[in-house]
Amino acid sequence: MTPRQPWRTWIAGATLATGLTMAPAAPLQPADVPQQPAWVLHWDLDAFRLTTLGQHILTELEKEEHRKKLEAFKAMFRFDPRTALHGLTLYSPTKAQEDGVLLVYADVDAAQLTALAQAARDHQTLGHRNHTIHHWIDEKRPPRNGAPARTYAAIYQSRVVIFGQRAERVSEALDVLDRLRPNLLLDAPLVQAIPRDAFLVGLARGGAVSDQDPQGAVFRQSRLMRLAVRETGQQLRGQLTLETDNEEIALQLENVVRGLMGLLALQQDKPDAQWLARALQVERSGAIITLGLTVPVQDVLNRIRAAAEKSNPQTVANNRSSRTKTRRRIPTRRADRQGKSPAGSAPTWGPAHGTHPNRDRRGPGHARP
Repeated sequence: MTPRQPWRTWIAGATLATGLTMAPAAPLQPADVPQQPAWVLHWDLDAFRLTTLGQHILTELEKEEHRKKLEAFKAMFRFDPRTALHGLTLYSPTKAQEDGVLLVYADVDAAQLTALAQAARDHQTLGHRNHTIHHWIDEKRPPRNGAPARTYAAIYQSRVVIFGQRAERVSEALDVLDRLRPNLLLDAPLVQAIPRDAFLVGLARGGAVSDQDPQGAVFRQSRLMRLAVRETGQQLRGQLTLETDNEEIALQLENVVRGLMGLLALQQDKPDAQWLARALQVERSGAIITLGLTVPVQDVLNRIRAAAEKSNPQTVANNRSSRTKTRRRIPTRRADRQGKSPAGSAPTWGPAHGTHPNRDRRGPGHARP
């Protein structure tokens, strides 16, 4: 891990590492978001930890291949993302990608994060009232207008870390947190549209999708989009609601969505796409379209494990080898308990005795039934 990339590592580690904690839930805070965002997405990590999916991630982090990385992360940042990370809010006041702002709700060591930022390449600071905005060259992003891309960040009261690609957007975010700029609470209809009891929620105004994204044509025709993902009754349920201006537009969108679902179902070489198509449902009520997704949590976990095994075959081989060694030790331990193999003596099975542990685990001298 190079000192020039500490904050990028901090974001990645904090986003992926979620554990089980009984801290109060961290739902979307409308007062921390500008009054008229083009879109906003919030992941309530405290609520997610209480789900079966969240607990599965915590279990994965206890495995040897992840534990060492987690310990190194904690040592560098003095921050345990399993318990101190509460929520992530991503929003933008416009549909331009570079205007996006990330709010990381966490209990952080401000002095340590500041020291790490100072170690980044070409670190500089900007003053904004009583706040300090750090910025440095981000080598992972392409240059813009001939100049290296930079990341801007600020720490707010050791409980919120703000990231952005533009200094003015980080400054505006600080003003919203200081209650010096209008916030989303002033838009009552939009606040009422925020989904409840979901660990992942999102809102987007009509036209918020970039014109440069051809796949977003469907969503650009909607007046308001709402996203909610929750876990109930061992089922993972996602719901995307599109509100349009009239029923005619809604009917057109419904036909487009059904066509896309049909294309997914036809992809014989992509079983995941077919699985997704079978799990999706679409309904229309007047000018509102609802796209639903319902899948068993266990099915999702199985697919996560399969994807992990496919991406890291060496870990799978090590796990299988470990399980095989454990199975081979069982006959010897059983014989020891029966007094047939004193400590330090040779095992009572194996090629030297004419048997194989996978064929007969009872040892020689026992007739097969």
